[in-house]
Amino acid sequence: MEQTVALDLENPAWAFALDFYGRPGVAEACLTLQDRLDADIVELVIVLYAWSMLGMSLCEAEGAELRAEMQGWREMTVLPLRHIRRALKPPRSDMPYVTKEILRDQVKRAELLAEQMQIAWAEAWLTHIGTTGSSTDLYPVPAWFLAIPNGDPMPESCTQAFAVIVQTAIGMKQ
Repeated sequence: MEQTVALDLENPAWAFALDFYGRPGVAEACLTLQDRLDADIVELVIVLYAWSMLGMSLCEAEGAELRAEMQGWREMTVLPLRHIRRALKPPRSDMPYVTKEILRDQVKRAELLAEQMQIAWAEAWLTHIGTTGSSTDLYPVPAWFLAIPNGDPMPESCTQAFAVIVQTAIGMKQ
């Protein structure tokens, strides 16, 4: 994921992500997938952005490339910040709540910026992968994204979460 030019943090994929995440039920659905399946929601947003706004369905090989390219950033930056933010959520007896929340808010902002940077990189990646033409895939979430690595069946809560996400993406398709 090496870059030689600055990333455009205020790119169309970021605007899509903010719009998408703000739609009814989407935030909760994404958190369900993140918590139950360890899904990379940034990856999902990029897949949905490509499908909804660019008319592109990423094939499994493209999805694997995207995932591999983003994995290091996610594991070394996004996930540690998320872990710290979540660890700061419960009240602590050794720290006043208001003071702790100041730190938690700063970590939350850093986590969001890390995700925004990941989206900016992925949006730039989309413009260079060479997928052309309109998507003929009617389903916005490809099968390769839905596959659970250990082969277990999809939990019902995740099936419901994907239903919310799919309906929202379909509603946003240009």
